[in-house]
Amino acid sequence: MPTWEAITEDTATAEDTTLYPTYEPNLYLSKIPLQFVVEVSAPVTSCAYGEYRPMFLSPTPRHGKTLLAKAGTTFQLHLSARAARDRIENVKVSGPSGTTKKFSFISASNTGNAVVEWTPTINDIGDHVPICFVAETSSGYQSELRCIIIIVSGLDKLANATLTCRENTMTLIIQKSSQNGLYENRLRLNDPKCLVTANKTHLIASVAFNSCGTQVEETQHDIVFKNQIISFENSTDVITRKHQVVIPFNCSFPKRNRVSATFHAQKAIYEFTEAGFGNFTYKFQFYKDDQFIEVETQYPVQVWLREILYMEIQVSSSVPSVRLFVESCRAAPRDDPNYPVFYDIIKDGCSSDETLVTYPGSRTKFRFGIEAFAFIGNFEEVYVSCTVILCKLGDASTRCSQGCTRSALVEPNPHRRKRSLMSETQQHFISQGPLRMKDRSAGNGASDPKPSLNMNPLTVTIAVVAIVALIAVILHNYVKKARVPQYEKLATRDF
Repeated sequence: MPTWEAITEDTATAEDTTLYPTYEPNLYLSKIPLQFVVEVSAPVTSCAYGEYRPMFLSPTPRHGKTLLAKAGTTFQLHLSARAARDRIENVKVSGPSGTTKKFSFISASNTGNAVVEWTPTINDIGDHVPICFVAETSSGYQSELRCIIIIVSGLDKLANATLTCRENTMTLIIQKSSQNGLYENRLRLNDPKCLVTANKTHLIASVAFNSCGTQVEETQHDIVFKNQIISFENSTDVITRKHQVVIPFNCSFPKRNRVSATFHAQKAIYEFTEAGFGNFTYKFQFYKDDQFIEVETQYPVQVWLREILYMEIQVSSSVPSVRLFVESCRAAPRDDPNYPVFYDIIKDGCSSDETLVTYPGSRTKFRFGIEAFAFIGNFEEVYVSCTVILCKLGDASTRCSQGCTRSALVEPNPHRRKRSLMSETQQHFISQGPLRMKDRSAGNGASDPKPSLNMNPLTVTIAVVAIVALIAVILHNYVKKARVPQYEKLATRDF
């Protein structure tokens, strides 16, 4: 480590203003030369805050406090400090781009006051923005350094808007109003396939964190899920010449809580809200066998290739006489239904996997199974995500009543645009996983409890017949060889 030598009055020159380090061999604080300047001021009788050193006064927020701001609205931060034996000269502020400050000194109370202003934009929604500040006197004495966190919300200028954040979903409910332009517009989320439902008085946007274009951002301390409501005239339009409504919303979770949540036995239920259906929940679970009694509780689920996976999707609703319809299911190596690498299991209500088997359920339970598989490439896990719809019984025009529709593969089905709010819900995405394939070469060489080679009776019979035939051919050749006469060379005298 370096040692430090102070320049004394006997050795210093007029140009000596620093402390010069002398280094021990092979021990360095830094390969880049460092220089430090030490300024010695006159002694003071007290170092207590409020004497020579400024002390913050109300309404200055305490260090570490979290405050809220809204996108598009100017945020104000009021700071005040006083020093009994000196004059407050300035309040230095460090904050985001666009931050402004107005400082004033009131001699009557010997206080310095500052008003800090910042207007966050839509791009700042969900961000945790730090602002730090320190007060300074004319003699150079400084107060303690304080920092606060500004969380930017997207719910600006909306009357009676309510955002509910759950573990797997978020729901935004907005009261309709001609003033905010939400009454006549057709609205969707980031994903154009996800529409916003409405009743006579409110708009309802309910979405899972892994669907409908929800974006995930990570800050130093939080994980933020973002989506937005966007107006449209025609679903195929890419431009508009009318005022576009954009309402961002987000849910933020502390990383510590989210990390601990990943160790839960399984995903919590998915809870949605829609006009005409109120609150309803979906539960997606893996089971250990086709009895659908014992639930898989340890994730990731360890499986062998071609082992049967037993799955159940269940819906619970306060509305009587409803029916669950699973429109599609796909597997992907990530918990994202829009991930570019995927494999269809069910599509448009039709089976897309040759191993798919459905089991008896009910109108609120869908049970199915497939053989386990792995994605080719550097993928270790498999997630299964499904698109589900809830319908009321008795309406033959609902998507639930249509069942398998291969025509949807040829041309878009306009039914989703003309659906009745009172008969069926939006499409909702739910997922479960991950699944992880067991490695046969790892560990102590344990055998596969469920071998991938499934020998059916016909295969066994053919194998036995082939073996018997092979043995018969060998014996026949052996007997034939034994009957061949043996020749020997005769003496010459015998001719």
